[in-house]
Amino acid sequence: MQYKIVNTRTADENLVELALHDPKAFKNAQLLIEELKEHPRTGTGKPELLSAYGHYDDK
Repeated sequence: MQYKIVNTRTADENLVELALHDPKAFKNAQLLIEELKEHPRTGTGKPELLSAYGHYDDK
């Protein structure tokens, strides 16, 4: 199953800036985004659910 990632306008603008000024970092960001589509709860960078969406308890 592949998940859909929806970027905010700010995220898109930041990715464009990254592509223009640091192509290597942009490529790494793209790889992380692709990885998150396949495995959003595991993988590189220790992904976690956002507390703003109430998916885990704030202790």
